[in-house]
Formats: sequence, structure tokens, C-alpha cells
Amino acid sequence: MPSPSSLLFSTIPIVCLLFNSCFAAPHPCCPGSQHLVALMTKYIGTFSTGRDESTVCANAESVVNAIKSELNSMPECQSPNGGGSGIMGEIDAQLTTSEHMKMVITNDDGCAYNLGFARAMFDMAKSAAGHAGNGTEWDKLTKDFGKQIDAIDTLSTELTIFVPKVLFKNPRSANFAHKKVPSPSDVRTNPGEYSAAN
Repeated sequence: MPSPSSLLFSTIPIVCLLFNSCFAAPHPCCPGSQHLVALMTKYIGTFSTGRDESTVCANAESVVNAIKSELNSMPECQSPNGGGSGIMGEIDAQLTTSEHMKMVITNDDGCAYNLGFARAMFDMAKSAAGHAGNGTEWDKLTKDFGKQIDAIDTLSTELTIFVPKVLFKNPRSANFAHKKVPSPSDVRTNPGEYSAAN
């Protein structure tokens, strides 16, 4: 019969593997993170400062409608936290529970909601990119997502539009296997093809 100390040492690697997996609500699973990065890469450069409110709001509405359409077609994954519908549900829940957002939605002005939704998606993509890969290309992509977040924050200040922030838990630190995910261009071409085991 194995000793208690040998049993303890044999369970440590299993526990470590579980903690290094991609579970962090409401974050998508690892292949889902790749789909999310590929999706949001298309919208880098969409938001820039110095635009009038009607242009910003129309742009935000167009972008959010396109993102939601793509999220609806995102493949489901094994994690209960994953899938495009889960992402949309969590963002909607946080945006619509803010007292200010309830007032905005009642007044049929969706600009703050759309900017908040786009900001949340860029924030999640930034986190996913930082989690999925390593190297200068991934660092640049993470910074590009961050610049879009900064642009939305600046626009909300310039135009006095209150944009609530959606809060996400960060994915657990990427382990060695996650850092083997190839370059962002590979992920954009074949999102979801690279698991932590690749």
C-alpha cells in the first residue's frame, strides 16, 4: 500500500495541470480564445479619437452587430464558460445591471451600451492574446487591443458618454504548453486549431 506522502506527491502534478488549464469565467476555452483573438483582430483601428458623437455611435453599433453575429456562429467548446452565446450573455448581464445603463437603455440610446460591449470584447481579446502566445508578435497584438480600449475610454471622456467597464477574471497564467501556440497570423488563419497540447 502506498504511503500517504507518496500519494500526496502523485496528486500534485494533477492539481497543477487543473490549475494551469484555461478555466476563468467568463473566458472562452483555449480554442475559443483563439477564435476570439482572430475575430477582434479585424476591428483593430476601428476606434480613434477626435470623431463626432454621431460617427462614433454609428460605428460602435455597426461593429457590435458584426461582432455579435460572429459570436453567434462561434463553435461551442467543452468548457461551461465558453462559446459565443456565453460571452454575450455575460457582457449583456454586466452592462444592463449598471443603474446608468438601465437609464440609457430606457431612453433608447444604445451608444453607451455598444461602446461598452466593444470595449469588453477588446479587453477579453487582449487577455486572450496575452494568455495564448509568447513573443514580439503576440506582445504587439496585446498592445494593439489595449490601444483600442484606450481609444474608447478617451472617446467616452471627450463625448461625455458614460461607458461602464465589464469585469473579467484573467485566464490563469499560461503554462509552457500554452506558450507553444504559433504566431497570431497562424491563429487568424486557423483559429481553434492549436490546443495547449500542440
